[in-house]
Amino acid sequence: MIITLYTKGTCLVYFVLSLSLLCFDFHPCGSFNLDVDKPSVFSGPDGSYFGFSVDFFQPPNKQKSDVLVGAPRANTSEPSNVVERGAVYSCPWRSSRCQQLVFDNSDDVPMEFKSKQWFGASVRSHGEHILACAPLYQWSTFGVSEREPVGTCYLKKGGTVVEYSPCRTRANSPEGQGFCQAGFSADFLKVGHCFLSPGQLISDDISEIFNRFSRDYITPYGNTLTTKSASAQYDDSYLGYSVTVGDFNDDGKDDYVTGVPRGDKAMGYCSSFMFSFLLFVSLIDLLVGAPLFMDRGSDGKLREVGQVSVFLGRGGFSFHPSQMLTGTEVYARYGSAIAALGDLDMDGFNDVAISAPYGGPDHHGLVYIHNGRPRGPDPSASQVLQGKWASSYMPASFGYSMTGNTDIDQNGYPDLIVGAFGADKAVLYRARPVIGVNATLDMTPQIINPEEKTCTIPSTTFRVDLILDRLKQKEATKRVLFLHSRTFQYSKNMTVSNGRGPTCEEQPVFLRDDREFRDKITPISVVMEYSLDYQQAADQSGLLPILDMSAPSNITKQAHILLDCGDDNICKPDLRLSVKSDRQQIYIGDDNALTLEVSAENQGEGAYEAELHVYPPQQADFTGVVRSQTLTRLSCAYKKENQTKMVVCDLGNPMKGGTKVLAELRFSVHQLSEEDTSVNFELQIVSSNQFDNTSPRVSTTTKLAVLTKVSIRGTSSPGQVLLPIANWKPREPPVVGDDIGPQILLVYELLNNGPSTFSKAALEVKWPYHYRNGSLLYITSYDTEGPINCTTDMEINPLNVSNPVTPEKNNTLVPSRDRETEGRNRNHVRKRDLESRDAQSDLQTLDCSTAECLRMKCLVGRLEKGKNAILFVYSRLAVNNFLRVNNRSYVVQSTASFSVIEIPYKKLEFDLPSNSTTVRHEHTQAYALAWVGGGSAVLAGLLLLALLIFIMYKLGFFKRVRPPQEDCAEKEQLQPEENGNTDA
Repeated sequence: MIITLYTKGTCLVYFVLSLSLLCFDFHPCGSFNLDVDKPSVFSGPDGSYFGFSVDFFQPPNKQKSDVLVGAPRANTSEPSNVVERGAVYSCPWRSSRCQQLVFDNSDDVPMEFKSKQWFGASVRSHGEHILACAPLYQWSTFGVSEREPVGTCYLKKGGTVVEYSPCRTRANSPEGQGFCQAGFSADFLKVGHCFLSPGQLISDDISEIFNRFSRDYITPYGNTLTTKSASAQYDDSYLGYSVTVGDFNDDGKDDYVTGVPRGDKAMGYCSSFMFSFLLFVSLIDLLVGAPLFMDRGSDGKLREVGQVSVFLGRGGFSFHPSQMLTGTEVYARYGSAIAALGDLDMDGFNDVAISAPYGGPDHHGLVYIHNGRPRGPDPSASQVLQGKWASSYMPASFGYSMTGNTDIDQNGYPDLIVGAFGADKAVLYRARPVIGVNATLDMTPQIINPEEKTCTIPSTTFRVDLILDRLKQKEATKRVLFLHSRTFQYSKNMTVSNGRGPTCEEQPVFLRDDREFRDKITPISVVMEYSLDYQQAADQSGLLPILDMSAPSNITKQAHILLDCGDDNICKPDLRLSVKSDRQQIYIGDDNALTLEVSAENQGEGAYEAELHVYPPQQADFTGVVRSQTLTRLSCAYKKENQTKMVVCDLGNPMKGGTKVLAELRFSVHQLSEEDTSVNFELQIVSSNQFDNTSPRVSTTTKLAVLTKVSIRGTSSPGQVLLPIANWKPREPPVVGDDIGPQILLVYELLNNGPSTFSKAALEVKWPYHYRNGSLLYITSYDTEGPINCTTDMEINPLNVSNPVTPEKNNTLVPSRDRETEGRNRNHVRKRDLESRDAQSDLQTLDCSTAECLRMKCLVGRLEKGKNAILFVYSRLAVNNFLRVNNRSYVVQSTASFSVIEIPYKKLEFDLPSNSTTVRHEHTQAYALAWVGGGSAVLAGLLLLALLIFIMYKLGFFKRVRPPQEDCAEKEQLQPEENGNTDA
């Protein structure tokens, strides 16, 4: 989103020139007059992005008019550990040679990271001042916090350069400064202010920036105007992506306008802010670019063509309905940059340049010039500037940056600078005069050099060092600073003359804002250290004096911060604390969420640096603070103290008397050991007060419980067998499993659903194996998986039959098709439709009450949450025992039961679970006819049948009279199939 302003009816002062002289040398008066034949082309280092930003530089004396060009990826010529520091070049418009301006040549330090900082991404000038910014400059607060791209800028006035970094703060977390990125957009105000964005609009007085500059990293300003940080719903909205200034409501106060291209659900919008700056202009129009705007073409498809919205002002914050200037080329990004040109053709209406940096036949970029008209800009461009410079590694991006409305050659017409950073070029298009026009440039204040004072007195000289807040470590925040330098140290050589009295000097010191530090109790210690300058104290022979050893080498004084604690300035709080857990018990093995309901109260005087210390057990992790309108918003974080992990919450500095804090803290309790019986949280309020600085330590205990949800499941594969089996014959004695009958696989699974663990469980399976003096389900083998061991009360596979295929385990409890058909006879009978037969048949259940059962007992070992133990039993259905009875269906039913007999938690009481399940297997007997023989025999039979029918027909067999008969239902012919198929 690009926005710009231009004014109607701006008053200009003209110089009278000869009209006849001008008409011979320039284009006719009716045409636009930017010189495209002989533009001034400035080049920068390859790959430096020279031309990323451009501006005019025209000091008040007008003795030197240059073009300023930013190259954010340039490397400096001087040796440095900074890579791609970025640079700003000054290019005299009469020459193609550019000179790099020196703003900063310092190296990276632990707190500053200047490599690839994109210095020169924003370059602006105002009178004798030049503002150049590095929006990707990174800052780590005193080297102890993470890097934050806060950005920084430099102000140059003549030979004086000062750094201006308003987003750099003392905050040691991203929340303190991460939303501010100074220098992405920047501009000057006509009242001697500069302002920066995005994320936050910041404006400061230029003179104050120069006057207060010091080597300290953090420089507060007294006249700073800034917007507040937005709420979370405006994150990533790109507030301040583009900015401009104007007096929209004509109240004499400057108003800011900023683009928010990702606001309003990424549709984009503009916001205005009102600050108190005097600025007198006429009605202001607003142009807003949307280079990613999509329009539907004649074919109805969306095309990205870009668009510029024109809002003509009609007084106050009121605008006429917007006019649209829409691009014509796809992906040209029309509206990427907008530049106010001033009145180029001197018709009384200001003109505007709009770029499409990827337009043109070769996509080198285009710039459209639109003339101003009484009702807004002409929708048709009067002139199109075409980029002629290519790049070998990226698009030339001609028109990505533009600046106009400045008469650099002082011919009375505003000129235009166009940047093409992809080709490392900047192009100056000078306006050719049409009619004799003279322009004036307002004078800015005179250059003021800072006063320098030096003093030398021949006598004994001492080196004096003053250190403020000495009790605070160097990396800690110093609560007081010297006023002149904004530092906590001051050093000076002081001369003391013998017999002339003491040498004195006053140094003002100021106390920081109390929001910048926490400790208000500890005395502020000021130490003065002094030492003799021996070289200057030596006599003519070189003899060095020595200080009296009995004299101290330093002097310490203390000051106290005035507290609201009565006449004695000593605060005695009365801290009280209570806590309650929202759960009476939690389960071992589970990820238990637990909330502590905390009530903290101070019924005495103020408690400074008051903190709530929570000492959780090692099995608990702090997950956050419950947010609610009825609860106090606390800021909590982990902290280690003497290898002890604790959660520290800020209760206020101070926590005033009468304050009551209600909060809820969430924890996750896990990884409990088998020896634990409870979890205990201890809490205490701690302050930095000298007396009564802690509350009594309180605790809350939550009991541990055991919960083991154990389930048992069983399945049979196949679930149904159809008898008789085609071409099956009994064999005595059986040799292989198929001689007995089809294989039946039964699977039993014992699963611990948790959350707790059990150590031992008993599993018992009752298996019908003998029926009618014969075998029922003959067990050939069994197998296990997991911590389970099984025994039986009878011998397994006494006939020692073998299986033709080695059985495989089934881990999913649902036997696969391959496993279902293991060891089957390929000539089993397939049923086609036995629903009616099954309904009429007599279904008999064979279980331990009607058949003899084999008992299999298993001992299951330790099972944690989600673990299981599986028993696989492989058997053969004794077919011969069922063929004695026709048309009878049976259900063979086995039973499995379990009981947990031991848990690993010796100190906890627990109800041992138990349960059982049954597994059903059905087999059905039916008669079936099967055709047996080869294909040739069938064909011969059919031919013989046809011959017999023909002979009988000739003999009149079919004409004989037959007695009536009742209808008989045809019997369904059954086809052979593998045993166990249950599909109808």
